[in-house]
Amino acid sequence: MMIRKMRNNSVYGSLVVALALAATMIANVVFAQDQTPINTIQSSEKLTVALKAKLPDYKGPSRFVGRKALITFSPDGSLAAMSGKGGTITIWDTETGELKATLKNGKDEVSGFSFSPDGRTAATRDYLDKSVRLWDVSSWQLKATIPGRKRNLETKIKSGISFEEEFGPVPFSPDGGSVLVEREDDVVTVADVPSGQERMTLKHDTRDSGAKETAKVMLFAGTRHFLALQTGYSADGQWIFTINGDKSAKIWDAADGRLKTTITNNERIYRASFTPDSGALLTIEQEGAMKLWEVETGMRLGQVAPKGLLEGYMKGFEFSPDGHTIATFTAGDTRLWNAKTAELLFKLPKSEGTDASFSPDGHWLATASNDKQTAGKLWNVETGELKLALPPIGYKTSSVVFNADGSILATSNDKGVMLWDAQTGTLLARLDDARYPVAFSRDGRTLITGGRNDTALLWRVEPKSLAFWLQP
Repeated sequence: MMIRKMRNNSVYGSLVVALALAATMIANVVFAQDQTPINTIQSSEKLTVALKAKLPDYKGPSRFVGRKALITFSPDGSLAAMSGKGGTITIWDTETGELKATLKNGKDEVSGFSFSPDGRTAATRDYLDKSVRLWDVSSWQLKATIPGRKRNLETKIKSGISFEEEFGPVPFSPDGGSVLVEREDDVVTVADVPSGQERMTLKHDTRDSGAKETAKVMLFAGTRHFLALQTGYSADGQWIFTINGDKSAKIWDAADGRLKTTITNNERIYRASFTPDSGALLTIEQEGAMKLWEVETGMRLGQVAPKGLLEGYMKGFEFSPDGHTIATFTAGDTRLWNAKTAELLFKLPKSEGTDASFSPDGHWLATASNDKQTAGKLWNVETGELKLALPPIGYKTSSVVFNADGSILATSNDKGVMLWDAQTGTLLARLDDARYPVAFSRDGRTLITGGRNDTALLWRVEPKSLAFWLQP
């Protein structure tokens, strides 16, 4: 199926609506080149939303199996990578909607993808053996293949257990010079970019590996707690963490592979992340407790969430842009914590939801709605007070995300995407044929959403315009 490109001189399907009053909402039905209707509502003097292209062969999320989807931009915003059908990653030109490349990992599906921070290299991770392939972004030629796990029965069992990490990031160092690859249950390889040459290995010693690890993964397969090897860099590039589902986390010097700290916990750890200032490691236990540990000493700074708070329905956490605050959100509530001391700052009333997002300036927190009373809420991070509740839209919200300057808030689910004025809560655009997930480019002018029938949608967003148009 070929991509349908926009024609600048085409008048077929064009619709321009001049809006006289800022508060007036006008419902329009506009058509893409294949005459598929795209339903939108546009607000005057606020926003122009134009469908630029339909991106076919898109593999969207699945609630039934918990599978995620991938939509991400290159650092300069000129390219977008998406999860494709057949276990591929498709690369698109965000200006023209042209398909630039389809990345495959041999016969196996791709389970992870990242652009390097400098945008010169892309990495794909194999779903089965976790091997990583490095691609030259300028030519999309394969530059290196970095071996992962051995291909055996245990590896196959683990690969089929959970979709939790599907389409997750491949961890590049902040300078883009190295990448982390899972070699065995307890071994991480630090490889050079772009050559793929091994620089060093980090061995996370544990008494619970091999066949026991397989049983452990299977034991928790009924939950979203996938106990397996994970690794990542600190934001300053100085440290690397490793966890593998046992009761410890290890922190390594990224320069020479020296073990810096071993964090000893009383429960299994299944997820971890460095704080934005690189001074602490946040760990999440299999039963929900979230703890902060000092990188230098391995000492516990505090507990962010108690045991059982997130158990069975843990949705996630988010750091504020300045790294001072942590938001935890569950099916029960949303809470704000001090990222230095783990002190509970605020428990936001009636804030149960499936997602949360800080504004770029860190002043506001948006929470998705888990009921039909509101599409979402905006909270003052400093005071914990409710700023505004978005009007109800008739169904629950799956995700919330701000654009680059924080002026627009997008709410989405499997029924549509709404764009809101983040200051007033006014509905700016309603994209009924769009679907979760949603991603804005860094300049905020390009929007990519999921869509129907294995198709994603590429939009042009222009704030403060009097007209709405579409040129297929």
